[in-house]
Amino acid sequence: MAGGESPRQKMINMMYIVLIAMLALNVDTKVLLKFIKINQAFETTNAEKIVDNTNKVESIRAAVDDSGNRKEDLDVLSLSEVVRKKADSIISYMGDIKNTVIEETGGVDKKYGIKGYKNIDFVYGYFGVNENTQEGRGATLQNVLNGFSSFVLDSIFDGDKSSGVHNLAQNADEIPLYQNDPPKQPEFWNINFGYGTSAGAGLATISQLQADVINLETKALNKLGAAVGAADLKFDLVTLTDLPEQKVVAAGATYRTQLFLSAASSAIVPIMTADGDTLEVTNGRGLYEFTAQGGGYNSEGLAEKQYVGSISVILPGGSDTTFIDTVTYFVARPVIQIQSQSVQALYLNCGNDIQVNVPALGSEYNPRFSAEGGDVIRGNRPGEITIVPKVNTTVSLKVSNAGNLLGTENFRVRTIPAPEIIATKGAGCRRNEQNCGTIINVDRGITMADATINMDVIADESFAKFLPNDSRFQVRQADVLLVRNGQALGSPVRVTGRSINLNQRFPNRRSGDNLRIKVTRVARSNFRGEAEAFANFSQNPLMVPIN
Repeated sequence: MAGGESPRQKMINMMYIVLIAMLALNVDTKVLLKFIKINQAFETTNAEKIVDNTNKVESIRAAVDDSGNRKEDLDVLSLSEVVRKKADSIISYMGDIKNTVIEETGGVDKKYGIKGYKNIDFVYGYFGVNENTQEGRGATLQNVLNGFSSFVLDSIFDGDKSSGVHNLAQNADEIPLYQNDPPKQPEFWNINFGYGTSAGAGLATISQLQADVINLETKALNKLGAAVGAADLKFDLVTLTDLPEQKVVAAGATYRTQLFLSAASSAIVPIMTADGDTLEVTNGRGLYEFTAQGGGYNSEGLAEKQYVGSISVILPGGSDTTFIDTVTYFVARPVIQIQSQSVQALYLNCGNDIQVNVPALGSEYNPRFSAEGGDVIRGNRPGEITIVPKVNTTVSLKVSNAGNLLGTENFRVRTIPAPEIIATKGAGCRRNEQNCGTIINVDRGITMADATINMDVIADESFAKFLPNDSRFQVRQADVLLVRNGQALGSPVRVTGRSINLNQRFPNRRSGDNLRIKVTRVARSNFRGEAEAFANFSQNPLMVPIN
C-alpha cells in the first residue's frame, strides 16, 4: 500500500487484500497447478532455444571464417556475440527472480517444484511500487526488457518498426487487447503481477517473458546470420513436384503433367510476394491464395489473368537477389445449375423454391443472391432460395460468391392460372384432397332436403403440383338469386364466405326452381400463410337446379 494514506484507508486496503486471498483459496487446486505445468513447459522450450541460439552464433563465426574474416563480417559476428551475451544476462536475471519467488514462498517441492504455488501475497508485493523509492521491481524488470528490445531494433534492424520488433514489456495502452476495455491499473507490472497473482502464475509469467527475450534474440541472430552467409544457399530441402495441366480430367481425356525436382534451403527464409502481398513461407515455399475474379471471358468461357510474383534472398556476403516473374492463369466461367419444380418460369407473387448450384466451387460455395423484379428469401442450405416475383415480366437473379458476381439467371414470370369454381355439399373440396364433401353436379342439382351448399375453388392441377403452399383459394363473396320459371324472385342475396344457408336465405324455394350463383370475390392464401385478394377467376354464374 502506498504511503501517506489514512489509517481508515489502510484498513480498507488490508480488507481488500484479505478478500482477494479468501477468493483465491476457493480456486480449484488443479487450476493453480496448471500454472506450474505451463511454467515447466516454458522452461523446457526455453532451454532448447538457448542451445539453438548458441549454435547460431557458432554458425555465424564459421561463416565469417569461411568468407575470409572480412572486416564487415567480423563486425556482424561481434554484434551477434553482444546480442547473445545481453540475452543470456537478462534470462539469468529473471532466473534469479524466479528463485527468489520459490524461496520466499516456502522453497522447493520435489513434486511441484515450489511449495507455495498457492501463495497470492508475495508476487504482488515483490513487484509492486516501493513506498520509499516509488520504484518497484516490476518497473525495473520492464526497463531491462524494453532496453533489450530497443537495442535490437536500433542496432540490427536500423530502427525499422515494420520489422515487428516492439517493447517486450508493454503497458496496457500498447496492447490491442485492452484498447476497448483499459484496466484501472495499466502498468506492465500490474497487468502481469497484480493483486491475487499466485506464485505459480508469477513463475509462468516470468518464464513467458524469458521466452519473448529468446525469440527476439533468435530473430536478431537470423538477421545477422543472413548477412554473412550463415544462412548459405544450401539446397537441403529437395522434393518431387508435379505441374499438371489440369487437376481434374474427364474419363477418356488425356492427363498431362511435368515432374521435376524443386529445391530449397532450410537455412534461410526468403521473402516472397505476389502482386505486392507478402506471403507466409514454409520449407522454402510461399502459399498464395486469393479469390479468382471473373469477367472478360472468351468464346470458350475462359478469362486470361496474370499476377507478378517475386522471391528475394540474401546471398552470402549480404547481397540481395530478387527473382521476378509474371504468372499467367485462366479463370473459367462458373456453370450455374438451377434445380426447381418449374425452371422455365416462376409464378407471380408466389414462393418459388429454387436450388442454385455451382459445382466448380465445391466446399467454397457460399453464395449470395439479389433479384431485380422480385424478392429473394435464403433457405437453410447454401444455394437454397425462394424467389417471389413482383412483376409479371421477368425476374433477373444475380448469383455471387465471396463478393464476386458469378452470373445472372433470367426467369419468365407467369400469372397464376384461373382456378375452377364448383358447388359442393358437406365439407367442401380442394384438388387432391381426400375425404372431400360431395361435388354438386350442376345438371342434376340439389334436392329440397339440402339445407346448405358451398362454393369452393379448385386450383389449376399443374400449378397446385408445383406450388401446393400457394394454391389455397377460398370464396369470400357471392351473389345468389332464386329463379323460377325463368324469372328472378326478388333481388340477389349477397353471401360473404363459402357457405349458403338455403333455409335461412331462401325459405320460399321449391322444386323446379334454380339458384343462380355468381362469385364476386376470391382470396388466395400464399406460402407465408397470408391471405390476398385474387382476381383471376371465372365471372360466369353457376345455375344449380332444385329438385
